[in-house]
Amino acid sequence: MRKELSVFFIALLFFSSAFAVLAAQKTYRPAKIYDIAVTLVNQEPDPAEPGKYVDVRFKFDNNGTGEARNVIVELLPEYPFSLDTGVNAIRNLGTIQSMQRGDVGVIVKYRLRVDENAVEGENDLKIRYKIEGYSWIEPEEFKVDVQTHDAVLSVNSVSIGEKILQPGASNTVKIMVSNEADSALKDIKARLELGGLPFIPLGSTNEKSIYKIDSMESYEFDFEILANPEAASGAYQVPLKITYSDELGKPYSKNSTIGLIVGARPDISVTLDATEVYETKKPGEIVIKVVNKGVTDIKFANVKLMPSKDYRILSNDEDYLGNIDSDDYETAEFKIYVENKKDKKVILPISIEYMDANNNEYKTDMNIEMPLYSASEAKKLGLAAGNGKIGFFIVVLIVAAGLFAYRRWKRSRKK
Repeated sequence: MRKELSVFFIALLFFSSAFAVLAAQKTYRPAKIYDIAVTLVNQEPDPAEPGKYVDVRFKFDNNGTGEARNVIVELLPEYPFSLDTGVNAIRNLGTIQSMQRGDVGVIVKYRLRVDENAVEGENDLKIRYKIEGYSWIEPEEFKVDVQTHDAVLSVNSVSIGEKILQPGASNTVKIMVSNEADSALKDIKARLELGGLPFIPLGSTNEKSIYKIDSMESYEFDFEILANPEAASGAYQVPLKITYSDELGKPYSKNSTIGLIVGARPDISVTLDATEVYETKKPGEIVIKVVNKGVTDIKFANVKLMPSKDYRILSNDEDYLGNIDSDDYETAEFKIYVENKKDKKVILPISIEYMDANNNEYKTDMNIEMPLYSASEAKKLGLAAGNGKIGFFIVVLIVAAGLFAYRRWKRSRKK
């Protein structure tokens, strides 16, 4: 009897152990005949962009010899990924037959929203599945690549201390750049290509750099440059090259152009260069001299003699001079008749309109003093000839004396 009881208890213990092993296998893992492999087939777009959607596709292959019944899949999205409201994270794949893999593997697709503040790089995405009669199985996290579509560094503004760079003078060029990407940009370098241009960088280099500019932040590069003293006035295009990289180390380059204007305010002087008018009530020409004393050329110069009660203008009241180069001059001529006046001078009001090399318009008004003399003063100073009849009489006497002397000499030779 005791022997039979011992055999019974031993058998009971054996079967209990066997059932415990089977129960443990059903609870934690399917039998070896189910060999499910989960892979992330693709993401679209790749990389995903912050603030937009990304489609992810998972494939379930059964490499085992037995079928996997009623397979359920659940996506476990965490920041920066999320499903839209109302979208179910659980999908029923049905039964996956044995050796159903490769081209016939089961595909499941999810559409995820990527947070607009997502950090660039590889972000984890979790998923789990369950086979009928067994517990949930969670593979290792999958990696979804997130990156701004284009790491944009824009040039916001270019400014200088003075609007116009004067030849021979230095000035500071300020270039403001902004990071419009969703993540930081690194190793930013800005370079002014000054070769062949009349600009000289003050300092060691024409390149400036900064290690990092955070998302939506700005930075200002300062370049101290000198305009060549011989630089011609005008607008110059200066190539600007910017290089940088995103947080993943992907390099970018940006080529732009900034405009710099070289010039100076024109400096002219206006004088009475010559005149035929020294007395009142006599017509004559006057010559106005316009000198360009500045470092910049002027163009479209036009001189106008304004009306006055002291004289009448007998010619055109305007004279077009055109271009006047730096350190050069042009003259304008007018014919006037001075009215009878007791003053020993007449004021000539002159108006000059012109442009500089950069098409900035200027107008200069000034009064030029022209002296007047009496008839006797003019003769005394040699500015006017004497009486015409007396002069003619003297000439006749000289000619007559010459003829008389010639005849006497000729008669003397005949004797």
